[in-house]
Amino acid sequence: MSKMGQIAAMVQDGRSDDLKRLIEISERNERNAVFFLGKQYTLSDAKQILIFMQDAERKIHRNKQSSQ
Repeated sequence: MSKMGQIAAMVQDGRSDDLKRLIEISERNERNAVFFLGKQYTLSDAKQILIFMQDAERKIHRNKQSSQ
């Protein structure tokens, strides 16, 4: 599965907190990189991915609520 496919699956499962936790650990340890889904990302790139994931999770949650 591609990285985007893996990220999409995590979004569907509501698992953006996994990446958020990894970012926080890297920042606490004063590292400039995050190892996520078998690849190393800069903190900046990881934060952009996290924003995308959180936004997608919000949209999914909003759609579920409106359909009920």
